[in-house]
Amino acid sequence: MIVLHILAWIFIVVLIVTVNQFTLAIYDALNARTKPFEGAVAVAVEVLQETVFMFLSVLTYVLGFINYDALFLKKGPSSHPPVLLVHGYMMNRACFLYVHVRLALAGYRVFTVNLYPPALSITELSDRVADKMDEIAEKTGEKQVYLVGHSMGGLVSRYYANSARGDGRIKGLITIASPHRGTKIAVLGIGKNAREMVPGSDFLSALNSTPLPPVFALWSTLDNLIIPAGNGFMDGMENEAVPLKGHMALLYSGAVYRRVVARLSSPAQHGAAG
Repeated sequence: MIVLHILAWIFIVVLIVTVNQFTLAIYDALNARTKPFEGAVAVAVEVLQETVFMFLSVLTYVLGFINYDALFLKKGPSSHPPVLLVHGYMMNRACFLYVHVRLALAGYRVFTVNLYPPALSITELSDRVADKMDEIAEKTGEKQVYLVGHSMGGLVSRYYANSARGDGRIKGLITIASPHRGTKIAVLGIGKNAREMVPGSDFLSALNSTPLPPVFALWSTLDNLIIPAGNGFMDGMENEAVPLKGHMALLYSGAVYRRVVARLSSPAQHGAAG
């Protein structure tokens, strides 16, 4: 009974936080005179879904401290390039568990990384990605890897792609709900990386003035953490909108997963690396 009470309170807290986040997102959208949604019922459904998936992310967070990559890796050669999943702000590898398992079952060699300590700058966190990329090359013999970054993980991946250690190492980059032009809610965050994600920050100005690697950006028209939602994409990227989905719900979306797999398996993508 105690466990059930604890779980119930966690769910209630997550629900309250999620409702407040969506309220801010909707308020900002209405002030900007945009139309991010169609009807209160649709929004209510998405708020509930986001709450459920955020709740699952909280419950599975502890699994992220275990490097379980080897459990899902198939031995022998693969026709697919390796994939590295890069998580977002204050999360860990476990937030990608659904995507990880599905990609592994589809025959992909999937790797994860934890961006710790979580309050470091995005520049410093990119070193974690660089180290993991070196490890992947050693284990697979392949230098080029697909990066799939969620939220801040997309910015970390972009910074890595333009760094000396990332030169020529990226097969392709997919971002999901990444604040490419920042998010207003970052002012409530802690750590260097939160300040760097505030719209107009020196970091974002520098990052967005550098040449873009090939990026496929999936973004939601009503993201509870990317405010305004349009900051989830940029000119110069291949952008695709996902209607209404919440920030964490995107990682549990079958439609998003299918878009990711289509991109990873695209002959054009495979040929783009050169």
